Amino acid sequence: MAIILGANQVLSHGFGIFLFSALFPFMRDALGMTHWHLAAVGIATQLAYLGGALSVGVLGRHLSAEQMVLATGIASAALLLGLSMLVQPILLIAVLSLLACSAAICWGAIVGLISQHVTADKAATYLSASGSGTAWGYGINGLILLWWIPVFGWESAWVFTACFGAVVVLLTLQMIRALPASAELRESQAYDLDSYDNASLSMRQMFRAVLSEHRACMSCLIYFLVGFTCITFTSWLNTYLDELAQREALSGSTWTILGVSGMIAGIAIGKLAEKRGHAFAVLTMSVGYAVGLAAFSFDPVQYAFVAGVGYGVMYFPVWGIISSWVAQRYSPIATMQLSGLGMVASAMGGSAGNLTAGYIQNTTGSLSLLYLILALAAVMLIVCAGLMVWHGRREEGVMQPVS
Repeated sequence: MAIILGANQVLSHGFGIFLFSALFPFMRDALGMTHWHLAAVGIATQLAYLGGALSVGVLGRHLSAEQMVLATGIASAALLLGLSMLVQPILLIAVLSLLACSAAICWGAIVGLISQHVTADKAATYLSASGSGTAWGYGINGLILLWWIPVFGWESAWVFTACFGAVVVLLTLQMIRALPASAELRESQAYDLDSYDNASLSMRQMFRAVLSEHRACMSCLIYFLVGFTCITFTSWLNTYLDELAQREALSGSTWTILGVSGMIAGIAIGKLAEKRGHAFAVLTMSVGYAVGLAAFSFDPVQYAFVAGVGYGVMYFPVWGIISSWVAQRYSPIATMQLSGLGMVASAMGGSAGNLTAGYIQNTTGSLSLLYLILALAAVMLIVCAGLMVWHGRREEGVMQPVS
């Protein structure tokens, strides 16, 4: 299950906006695109991701997670094929936005599916491993840049990813047929903040949980900061390396490092969360990421690989770790719905980051200030992780009997 759902993450997340960002320097001259087109893609896709994430809360009350995973796989494969045929920037932005919407729904469905079929003590590893599918996409993107594009051209990269998507859809269909049927996702009992076994939440109840519950609130805040720092980092990475005349030397290698570190972290961080707790795992990821960004902002050429490793350790496992942390408090459908709100927060963060990047690039002609801002924002992730650790120890102290 984790492997096949991870492949869906490769398809929906790794081969969407992230592959476009990697290919942008090649597509820019051929299609007459500018840096503002890249900024527009970043903002539009994050808004579309926001819309898809919001729809998870509604779709989760009417469709099963299995149906949602299969539908998004088919849609992603078809849209990727369409990208190989488009030459108008506005149409590219529209298709990439639809891909982002599908990706948001896909991850929400993956969270619900694993929460339903995997025991709580293994959920962190399963979710983290599935989330690391995006890292495999990054790694494949790096190989595409290094080996595929020089031989076949950038247009054929989209055809390759669409064929990959067709295989993933077939594997997903077989996996779904093998899963045991469950009526749990169809339950519709009312939600109570003091109950741990409710099936689904209304929109009002979801927002109430975010405003009043520590886990729901903290997850959204972390997702916002992850969106602001991580999504902006990769969206403008190749453009910044191009600005430094290092695109040929570092772009493909850095993307590969991103992917490889994420592949390893997807399993390792999940195991760490099971042994030491989710809060400690998030704190470890946040420190590694902040150090990498700080080094990159100081000397981007020398420390590009350090930033890549820090990014891989943070971005890919965080979705699974936070989702399994939330799943300890809520039912599978409620977890899926709150994960959708978290993706909304991430999309808002990504939109804010891309807008900031476009403004800085247009005003100063350089992106060096952007990466300094991202490094400072990463420090806030450490603060949030510290609050998670503190709150967890406080809960343990309250639950201990008084001697």
